[in-house]
Amino acid sequence: MDFNYTDEQTMLRDTVARYLADTYTFDARMAVVNGTAGKAGWNPATWQAFAQELGILGAPFSEAHGGLGGGALENMIVMEEFGRALVIEPYLSTVVIGGGFLKAVGGAIADTVIPQIIEGKVVIAFAYAEPQGRYNLSDLRTTAKKEGAGYVLNGHKAVVYGAPWATHLIVTTRSGGGQRDKDGVSVFLVPADAKGITRRDYPTVDGSQASEVYFENVVVGADALLGAEGKGLPLVEQVVDEATAALCAQPAFKAQSHLRRDSCSAVEYP
Repeated sequence: MDFNYTDEQTMLRDTVARYLADTYTFDARMAVVNGTAGKAGWNPATWQAFAQELGILGAPFSEAHGGLGGGALENMIVMEEFGRALVIEPYLSTVVIGGGFLKAVGGAIADTVIPQIIEGKVVIAFAYAEPQGRYNLSDLRTTAKKEGAGYVLNGHKAVVYGAPWATHLIVTTRSGGGQRDKDGVSVFLVPADAKGITRRDYPTVDGSQASEVYFENVVVGADALLGAEGKGLPLVEQVVDEATAALCAQPAFKAQSHLRRDSCSAVEYP
């Protein structure tokens, strides 16, 4: 088995490495962290450069969606170079996690949103964690109740990385069963400005920004549901595993990680 990079993968790595070496100095990073370059915690101009100049936001997506035709390995290549420069823009939450969910479910929602991710128009935050949940992905008090043709969401999500500037949230909910049951987990893609969503934003120790996100009678359509109602836990676990692998590719992941997996004790769930 050949473990060497293809020519395309080598080009991707070299392109990202050269761009970051030229533009993403430590001083430039700290200007982003402190909010003197763009909003505190990220630089929209850098994000647009990733999308338009480099095209790397399309690295793991199919050519049919406008991507580069890659997958998990391409994500790891990008994340490795991002780790060297301590990049804090939301590639993990948007491309790896958000893109992972959309690729897995496919259909009209993927056809609509994935090209917008590639173009840099959609930024996703993963709202999965809850104060009582620790590392149990099925321990959920946030509820999704069927109402008419859609759902009503209520609850509280903790430490949602990238939420202050996200256009969309991927939200795990309890739509049935008991609080920790494996069945009854449903996943939704929700506009971040939907009526009934409020946030409390704060900086994290690695220079990123996160939020406590509160849902109060947030109404979403049936088309916001990712996958089958009540059967979302395997999908969540799959995407979290992919995100953990991507984060473990970073040389500096121990210094900035917020993922943990039992099989990779140095990292925490996204």
